Amino acid sequence: MTNNVWCRVSLFLAIGLLAPANASSATIAHAQAKHHQGRYLLSFEVVLDAELDKVWQIMTDYEHFSRVSSSVVESRIIERVSENHHRVGISSKSCILFFCQTVNKVEDIRATPKTDIVIVIDAAQSDFSYSVEHWHLLAEGAKTRIFYSGEMEPNFFIPPVIGPWLVKSFFIEEIKATAVEVESLAGHE
Repeated sequence: MTNNVWCRVSLFLAIGLLAPANASSATIAHAQAKHHQGRYLLSFEVVLDAELDKVWQIMTDYEHFSRVSSSVVESRIIERVSENHHRVGISSKSCILFFCQTVNKVEDIRATPKTDIVIVIDAAQSDFSYSVEHWHLLAEGAKTRIFYSGEMEPNFFIPPVIGPWLVKSFFIEEIKATAVEVESLAGHE
């Protein structure tokens, strides 16, 4: 499973089980996971019952990704290249059925304040040979619509027969859980 899926769906990617699902009004308008030639192509669109400013603050709190995804063990800023460009290290651990994986990655995150976040993996320091993610946020009154697309290729074993199914199942569940947690956090900040 890809670390970006574990960590974000990042955020952002990038994805909490602490709030009850019925307390959320998050609406998943679209979620898709495909597997093609060793790469996973992921996309989703979700509408959160939370204001853009609060959602943006949560999604760019790079040292506290564990607040929005239970799979994130640690996230830390390695380098502040500029106000809107950070190098971030993330460690995560997730299990689905009998398959568990601990994944480490280093990401270069470039943010265009309150609209876009682009994440490119440093393959030399990560458990991925390739990963690019794009998050686009749009204010809709007191709600926030998030569009996500990502393409990633893990450097670790994923069972070929059930791997794509596992990734898709996890991806959908992580989107739901993360949306609930971001809404909950936004309501308290």
